[in-house]
Amino acid sequence: WHEREAHEMFGIDFAGHSDLRNMYLPVDFEGHPLRKDFPLLARMVKPWPGIVDVEPLPGGDSSDATNDGDAS
Repeated sequence: WHEREAHEMFGIDFAGHSDLRNMYLPVDFEGHPLRKDFPLLARMVKPWPGIVDVEPLPGGDSSDATNDGDAS
């Protein structure tokens, strides 16, 4: 059953295995849900929380250059 599960979830084919049918997913399911290239519907509707559009700070880049690293 390990080979059947790996085939179903990742799309790995095992040479010589005679019964690689689905165990968990419906017969008409398309794709392999544990592959990285499988689209996540939840992330298509709501973007990943780590992705943030950062706006530049007032004052531009020169505000970061004023700190020379002196901690005295």
